[in-house]
Amino acid sequence: MNENAGTFRFTYFTDKYDETCDFYKNKLAFSLEHSWNRNEDDKGALFKIGQGLIEILQRPKDPENKYSALDYRMPQGVFTGIQVWNIDELFNMYKEKEIPFKQEIMNQPWGHRSFYVNEPNGLVLGFYQEQF
Repeated sequence: MNENAGTFRFTYFTDKYDETCDFYKNKLAFSLEHSWNRNEDDKGALFKIGQGLIEILQRPKDPENKYSALDYRMPQGVFTGIQVWNIDELFNMYKEKEIPFKQEIMNQPWGHRSFYVNEPNGLVLGFYQEQF
């Protein structure tokens, strides 16, 4: 079904918009693809990672700016899996930047070498490299 092939986006709302954007851009060194700031309740940023995007949105404070189809709660019970080709180099770079690790680098029994970090909203970002 290539006619539906597009870019995958993981999108969520935060009350820590500036801190979160700074973390993705300056600590994790993700590429900022696009951002907007139309007003205090309409700010967002798209960060490129691999073949997908992480979209960070300012949680609207005004109830009039909320859409019924969206869930504005903090993300929980989910994590992102980000495949990389230079896991040890990336881990060492993040360690030097004092990124908060949930789990430091290790070889997993299923064949991945991986580590996990916590971002400012509690979302877990898992970085992995296949070992086979």
